[in-house]
Amino acid sequence: MTVSDPIAPVRSLLATANQDPHPFFDAWREQSPLFWDETVNAWLVLSYDQCREVLIAEDRFRHPYADADATLIDVKGGARNITVLQGAEHQRMHRYIARLFSPQNIQLYHERHLLPTTHFLIDRFIERGTADLAAEFADQLPARVFMSLFGMDAHDDIFVARVRELHEIIMKWSGGRQFQGEEMTQLALAASQELNEILLPYIRARRDNPQPDLISRLWAEAPEVLEGVTEDDMLATCRELYLGGTDTTVHALCNAIYLLLTQPDVCRAVNADRGDTMNSFIEEVMRLLGSVQYRYRIANQDCDVGGVAVKRNDVLIVVNAAANRDPQHYGCPAAVDLRRPSSRDHLAFNAGPRSCVGAPLAREEMRVALGALLDRLPQWRLDSEREAPCFAGLFTRSYRPLHIRFGASH
Repeated sequence: MTVSDPIAPVRSLLATANQDPHPFFDAWREQSPLFWDETVNAWLVLSYDQCREVLIAEDRFRHPYADADATLIDVKGGARNITVLQGAEHQRMHRYIARLFSPQNIQLYHERHLLPTTHFLIDRFIERGTADLAAEFADQLPARVFMSLFGMDAHDDIFVARVRELHEIIMKWSGGRQFQGEEMTQLALAASQELNEILLPYIRARRDNPQPDLISRLWAEAPEVLEGVTEDDMLATCRELYLGGTDTTVHALCNAIYLLLTQPDVCRAVNADRGDTMNSFIEEVMRLLGSVQYRYRIANQDCDVGGVAVKRNDVLIVVNAAANRDPQHYGCPAAVDLRRPSSRDHLAFNAGPRSCVGAPLAREEMRVALGALLDRLPQWRLDSEREAPCFAGLFTRSYRPLHIRFGASH
């Protein structure tokens, strides 16, 4: 890079917040597959091959929650949160939760929870001819779907707003706890405690009086997975399902909507084929823009990663967002390619033993949501008189706001 290169002064992941990070990722990757970030005191892993290597080899690169202290466990809702579990217990829980999102179960959720909730939200703004699809739709849908799955009132606006706010605090803390101060930690602990108080009455009620919902099913089946399962264990499980199933899908939906609004050819192709083309589009959204931009790992021993010497207990920030646009792995990495071979060959849902167990639900929510928007919002377009979307965030990112106008018919 030359001295005049605007990328040159930016030497830290933190400096890419609320802007397009990919020019920085590309410039750093050209120097090395691993880039030392002095500000966060960690290696940024930027190439597809090295990111995948680190994520899969948990025997060499441990999940940071393997070293969980009392504060982290409190924020995550308990020691048996799936992200905190290790070894055989984690493997059993991972396999079990994956079964909750099997194709058969997804179809059941589709009819009972996804479709009704999606159309409930669209009904609220359909007559206006305008909407902010970030605030009024994408921010709302995943949380309300999980409320429905948990047997809660999915129409409770105040409840939804508060839970989303609490989840945002925890996600912000999770994405930068290594370099955030005590004030943010206390906010995360308070948010965790409030979420516990919200969920515990439902958990206790379903234990004593089972209903046809996901919490009741967990009470019935979890003892086969976790020996001696307790109320606290059930709380930790529900907390992570609720968090993982809401916040990340919000960002994915915003990004998918943005691409459809700004790439007319892509939108026409997806609208014409809600099968394979829609599925390919969803994978391209996740690859190009993702939701969670990076993950943490810690080296268990001195090792070589992509020709770079990494020392024992060095922190590695696996930048999946960079890996997903690695030109050594993808042709035309910055473009939407609806015919890209092996469309699921990306790291947006992670890889290896910590891959996202809720990915099938996220994909189905996106299929249902995008299909409904295409069906019910004729001639939708960005509102040129309102604030333009910006790719905002750091640990999680999405385009917002999404002010649109559309035809009056429905």
